[in-house]
This record gives sequence, C-alpha cells and structure tokens, in this order.
Amino acid sequence: MPDSEAFTRVIAEHHSSLRHYIGGFGVNPAWVDDIAQDTFLVVYRKWDEFLAVDNPGAWLRTVAKNLVLNETAKLNRRERLFSHNLTKLLVEAEDAQTSTPPPPMPPETLEALRACLGHLTKKTRGVIEARYFGNMNSFQIGQEMAMKPAAVRKLLFHARQSLAECLRGKPIEVHW
Repeated sequence: MPDSEAFTRVIAEHHSSLRHYIGGFGVNPAWVDDIAQDTFLVVYRKWDEFLAVDNPGAWLRTVAKNLVLNETAKLNRRERLFSHNLTKLLVEAEDAQTSTPPPPMPPETLEALRACLGHLTKKTRGVIEARYFGNMNSFQIGQEMAMKPAAVRKLLFHARQSLAECLRGKPIEVHW
C-alpha cells in the first residue's frame, strides 16, 4: 500500500498528461475522468509493481489504454446485443401482426364508433381515416395534410382518447 503523500505525488505528476492521452483516443469526453481515476486505482492496488517500473508514465498509459479498450469493447457488445434483441422483437411483432388479424368488431360497437367519428372535426377524421383505414404512418399523413409528423401523432393521441370517451357514453370535447 502506498502512503498518501507518495500516491498524491504520482497523481499530481501524471494526471494532466494521462487525461490528455485518454482524450486522444476519441472516447466520449465523460469517460476521460473515469478512466483516469480507474487508472490511478490500478496504481493504488499494484503499488509495488508500479514502483518497480522504469517508466511510470508509459506504465500508466498502458493501463489507461487497456481500460479504454475494455470500455469500448463493452459498449460495442451492448450495442450489438441491443441491436440483435431489438431486431428480434421487431420481427416477432411483425409476425404477430400479420399472422393474427384482430377479431371483428361487434356490429353495435362499430355503429357506436361511426357515430363517435361523426363528432370529430373534418381534419381529425381525415387523420384517423388515413392512419387506420389507409394504413399510413404519421410521416405520410403529415405530408398529405401539410402537418408535422409530431402534430399528427399528437392529434391521433387526442382523437383516440376522445373516441374512447365517446364509446363510454361521454360527449366528445374537442380541445385540439
């Protein structure tokens, strides 16, 4: 174990150059301090080995380089796993959508929905029809109706809420 004065001296002598070296790898700037601290923790744990080296700066850079490589490998592995799992979920969701059509709506619910749609504004009805009967996404609807995709999604959200309320027997209040 190092004494605190000797360890503090090592940090003071090498901290700035080590941070600069780590930053030179082009890593996320938030990593620089973390990797520098981890490097000094390795020095602390391997104090006797550190004292035996001829070039302490080179030893510190080697440790830092290995830590950067480890962090980069972990990040890449996480991204590959996430990407693979996301792809798998999307494929499964697509398979589920195409293989099991939704059950038909009872005639009385369909009539109630038609009545509720009649209470919506013309623009809102147009967006609902484009999305659910025209199978268009928010980007396509936005292009067709001169709206931003985010505005289309917001309109759809409020329209679905209003339709749900209407189907529960509450009057539709259009605030959007």
